[in-house]
Amino acid sequence: METKVLKRYPIGNKRFNWKQKDYTLSTFAGFPQSNSHEGDVDVVADRYAKYHKEAGFNLLELGWVPHEGAWAMVDACEKNEINLLFQDMSLIGGMSFHYADRHCTREEIKAVVDKLKDKKYTIGYYVWDEPQSESQMEEARRQMDILQELDPDALLFTVAVPDYNADPDRKFKLGTKTLELGDTWENGRYVPYLEMFAEKMDPPVMSFDYYPVGNYFNVWPGHVYNYENQLDDSFMFLSMAANRAVAKKHNIPFWFYYQGYKLFKWTNEEDFIFPMVRCFMYGAILYGAKGLQNYSTGAKGSRFLNSDGTKGDYFEDYKQIHAEIANLGNTLMALDSKLIIHSDDLLPGCEYTKPYFNKVEESSIFTGTLPKRTSVGELEDAYGNKYAVILNRDYEKVSQITLDLKDNFRVYEVSKEDGKQRVIFENTNKLSLTLQGGDACLYRFQKASEEAYTIEYELEA
Repeated sequence: METKVLKRYPIGNKRFNWKQKDYTLSTFAGFPQSNSHEGDVDVVADRYAKYHKEAGFNLLELGWVPHEGAWAMVDACEKNEINLLFQDMSLIGGMSFHYADRHCTREEIKAVVDKLKDKKYTIGYYVWDEPQSESQMEEARRQMDILQELDPDALLFTVAVPDYNADPDRKFKLGTKTLELGDTWENGRYVPYLEMFAEKMDPPVMSFDYYPVGNYFNVWPGHVYNYENQLDDSFMFLSMAANRAVAKKHNIPFWFYYQGYKLFKWTNEEDFIFPMVRCFMYGAILYGAKGLQNYSTGAKGSRFLNSDGTKGDYFEDYKQIHAEIANLGNTLMALDSKLIIHSDDLLPGCEYTKPYFNKVEESSIFTGTLPKRTSVGELEDAYGNKYAVILNRDYEKVSQITLDLKDNFRVYEVSKEDGKQRVIFENTNKLSLTLQGGDACLYRFQKASEEAYTIEYELEA
C-alpha cells in the first residue's frame, strides 16, 4: 500500500516569532509551589527536571514558584535538557489575585531577560496567570511587548480563566460565601471575557484551565461535583468549545490545562482516579488541542511527583499516556478541528450549548445517535483527509461503542504505539470499538471506493 508523505507546518500567532512545531505536553508545577518543597532546593529541582522528562513531559512551567526554586529550575532544566517556561512573580508578571496591580519597569524586565539570555532550555516566560480585569490585561500585554522586544524568539505565555471565577475587583478570599462572581455563563459575561482576552492580549496560544472535580468551597453555583453524574452536568466541554472557537477565530493554537489531582473539598483522595485525567486529556484532543497542560502544584497529594521530587503513584500512568499522545502528536499537529458532537446526555437542555455543540446531522462521517457518554471530534488536514477522535466520557467503565457511518468507509487507526496508520476496516458502514474508561482513539476515514493509502506527516520548518 502506498504511503503518502504530506507536509505540515509550524503554527502560531503571526505577530510572534515563536511558532509551535510539535505537540506540547507540559505541567504547571515545574517545581512545588509556595515553598512547599521538602528537602534541598537543588536536589528537588534536579528530580523535577529529570522525572518530568522521563515521564514524557516536554515543557515545564513555573507557576507560583518561589524565587529560589525558580532559579534552581533554570539550572536543572539546562542540566537535564528539558524546556522551561520561566516565571518568578517576585520580579515580573502577576496573576488575578496576587501581584494584581504590579507595574514592572522595562529595566526590571530587562534584568530578568539578561540573566536568562544564555540559557538554551529556557524558551519563554509565563507572563501572567489568568489576567481577568481589563487593567490586568493591559499590564500583561505591556510586559509581553517589552519581552518581545528584548527576547523576540521567546514564548510569551498567559492563560484565560475558566467560567467559575471571582470578581477580580473584589477582595479575594477562598472559602467565603460572599465572594462576588466574575465572568460566567449564567451572567452572560464569559464569552465576552474570552473575546476581550484574545483581542487585548493577542497571545501566542489560547490556553485556559478547567478543573471539574471539586466543589470550590461552594462559592461557584453549579460547580459542585456529582460522582454519579461524572461530567454529564459539567460545563467543562462547553467552555472548552468557547475557547476553541476563539482560538480558531484568531488562528492560534488551542491549549488546555486539565485537572491532575484532587482539588479543594471533595470526598477522598483515592476517589480521584487516573481515568478521570485520561478523559480530560483526550477530551481536549477531541477539540483539536495542540497542548495539554497538567495542573499539579507539586504540593503533597499532587499524585505525579511528591513534594521532595520523588515519583508519585500516578507517575507510570502519565508516562504511558504521554507515550501514546507523543506517538499521535505528529498527526494531531497536522489536523484542524471541524466539528464537535456529544451524546445528548451531556448538558441536556442547556441553552448555552446551542452555538457550540454540533449535531450528528452536520457530520460528513457519522449518522444516527451517539451512545451514552460518547463524544466525537471531527478533524481534517490541509489536504482534505478526514479524521475523528472518539471518546468514552465514562471513566468508570469500559464501553462497547457502535457508530453508524454515512457511507461505506475504509477506516484507518492511527496507532498509539508508533503513530502509523493501519487499516482496520476495508469497507464498512458501521464502526464498533471498545474503549477503556476515559479513553479515546484516532481514526482516518476514506471512501471505500477510493484507492487505499496511508499517510505520514513531515514537518516543513
